[in-house]
Amino acid sequence: MGRFDPTASCVLDRFAEHLPHKPYCTDDLTAGLQIRSLKTALQRAYIQHNHPGMIWAMVYDVDRACVNPTDWWPIWESVGLPAPNMAVMNHRTKRGHLIYLLEAGVCRTELAHLKPLRYIASIERVYTAVLGADPGYAGLICKNPFNDRWQVWEIHGNPYTLDDLAAYVDLTAKAARLPSDASESFGLGRNVTMFDTGRFWAYGTVREYWAPNGLGRWSKAVLERLQALNGEFSQPLPFAEVKATAKSISGWTWRNMTPAGLQDLIERTHTPEQQAERGRKGGLVSTNQAEAGIASGQARKLSSEQDRATARLMRAQGLSIQAIADALGVSLRTVKYWLAQKQ
Repeated sequence: MGRFDPTASCVLDRFAEHLPHKPYCTDDLTAGLQIRSLKTALQRAYIQHNHPGMIWAMVYDVDRACVNPTDWWPIWESVGLPAPNMAVMNHRTKRGHLIYLLEAGVCRTELAHLKPLRYIASIERVYTAVLGADPGYAGLICKNPFNDRWQVWEIHGNPYTLDDLAAYVDLTAKAARLPSDASESFGLGRNVTMFDTGRFWAYGTVREYWAPNGLGRWSKAVLERLQALNGEFSQPLPFAEVKATAKSISGWTWRNMTPAGLQDLIERTHTPEQQAERGRKGGLVSTNQAEAGIASGQARKLSSEQDRATARLMRAQGLSIQAIADALGVSLRTVKYWLAQKQ
């Protein structure tokens, strides 16, 4: 086919290196998917190419010839994108999957790794648009390059970093010719949406489960919330991904948004002196009156003070004011007021 790189001989080895130990696979999409040993799955026509928690291969489902049949000009070159590591195509139509291998895997189920997940989701969204690939492609399985049903073009064996891939495109939604929220509906954008929606809800809800043995109930509540969200996607994520994401969110919020943490923040930001100062600004008659009412006032307004502390913790995690307001069920003005108060 031309444009052959001698490093291509290692492409299949690298692809196989990061396959799941028990991947989904099938010979017939209409018959559904089965979970089989890797040895068995490698004989099937379709195979799961990424682990539930890690992304090692970015796959694009191109519903047109991957190369021009008259001059073998690849579609990625015609649109200014880098060459995939391999193309796995229908022998007759030349339609198929373009596979880009990554130098380092990207975690998609850990809250601590949300930034690279956003990055790769943006790249996927734009490449999908530029290549004219199918945005409805679920991304769970791909045409198996080890199966003789397909024509396999091993192009080169050099894996990409995310920066390598991003250098070829403008990652704005406008450049991708997609609405700004399009990434929410397909591909890795579903993972980002699940993380954001789930964690915003969790930040404002975890306090309801602060009690002995509350972690178990909290973990169950987060999983149920994420399962409901997953059901709203046109192409739901596999349960393993939902479960891992729920575990990450519930665990992080339980460890980091604790009663002690909130109480410490409340005590540091609501000393008698600070309360008195706020009282003077609010037109109270005297500092003594302000201080005299502190004990009873804190008791009456404990929930409000916890909300204030939660808002500050959420802001410190990089959440927008709108997201904080939505999570706590208060107005934007209220959140802005809380955040503007001296700590």
